[in-house]
Amino acid sequence: MACTLYILGSGQDGGLPQFGSRMAPDMAARVDPLAVRLGPSICVLEGDGRCFLIDVSPDIKEQESRLLTLPAYAARKPGNPFDAALLTHAHMGHYVGLAHFGREAANTRGLPVFCTDNMAAFLSGNAPWDQLVSLGNIELRPAGPAQPISPWPGLNVRTMPVPHRGEYTDTVGVSLNEDVLYVPDIDDWRKWPAAREEIGRHSVCILDGTFFSRDELPGRDLKEISHPFIEDTIEFFAKEVKSRRIILTHFNHSNPVCDPASPQARRVIDAGFELAQEMTAVSL
Repeated sequence: MACTLYILGSGQDGGLPQFGSRMAPDMAARVDPLAVRLGPSICVLEGDGRCFLIDVSPDIKEQESRLLTLPAYAARKPGNPFDAALLTHAHMGHYVGLAHFGREAANTRGLPVFCTDNMAAFLSGNAPWDQLVSLGNIELRPAGPAQPISPWPGLNVRTMPVPHRGEYTDTVGVSLNEDVLYVPDIDDWRKWPAAREEIGRHSVCILDGTFFSRDELPGRDLKEISHPFIEDTIEFFAKEVKSRRIILTHFNHSNPVCDPASPQARRVIDAGFELAQEMTAVSL
């Protein structure tokens, strides 16, 4: 049966437009729906409607609306909007959409939510997320590096630790059927010893493209918001991109590649990389 991965959100945690920003890209996105980028999330959709969500962004309602344009998802029976979910870490854009799974909204029942032990402790020990657990809206299930996941037969999921600022939890990347790799957040490719090995074993890699260059955020301490710059990613994976698809995602609202007509976007494409868009599809 056909199995397809969809990029539901290609924006950084705050998306584009970002709340409170008056930068030109944000103002443009407020009047042009095609310029909007939603919070970071992907899903795997089977032809029979089974759907596995990775990260639950603040824009989950809009992302569900877009999924409903797909016949397989639209044909799902009433009930939980997804069969299972996985959380990569506890930064805003990757988990706060869980609020919509509680009794005030979707009122899910027993939704399996895979995460690391560290993430599970964070959700169970802090309001309002602990209520989702205590009321049985979600069921926390382990997803450590030594705990492979199979949401359904034929879909195999492996997580791997990646270095990323850990104010609340650890962070993982995700491998789907050892074919597609998803790493939306990382501090630096050089700080991840397994970077080249993991990219090399996957035919499609969807990777952190938060910022384009050091010139993007003047006056900000980049140690507080550490991410690899796209300029560096292009150089670091120049060899690997020749034999696989590398799709950049998780764009901050300040990132010039959000405009596909920008010179920076052209530089990415000319280097053989791709730029994620909402509902970009990847066959599994």
